[in-house]
Amino acid sequence: MKTIYVITMWSGGKPARKWQSEQEPEVMDHGTGVRFVSRDSRLSVRIIGPISIEEYESGKEEIESGFSSNPLDFGEDRPRT
Repeated sequence: MKTIYVITMWSGGKPARKWQSEQEPEVMDHGTGVRFVSRDSRLSVRIIGPISIEEYESGKEEIESGFSSNPLDFGEDRPRT
């Protein structure tokens, strides 16, 4: 499983911008912002101000379904959908 962090910058009580990172965001020295590497652009991003960070695990669905999204076909005659 892989952990993905979603970092949201807030403005006026509404989400203004979202980023994804594969590494946990690092709190900046002054404590009012975070620093992370964007998953999409691979650039370093620093945000100061109201933010939220959510942590998600990818791959959970594959584990629960047995690593296969397609059922096994044992040559049974069944209509194709």
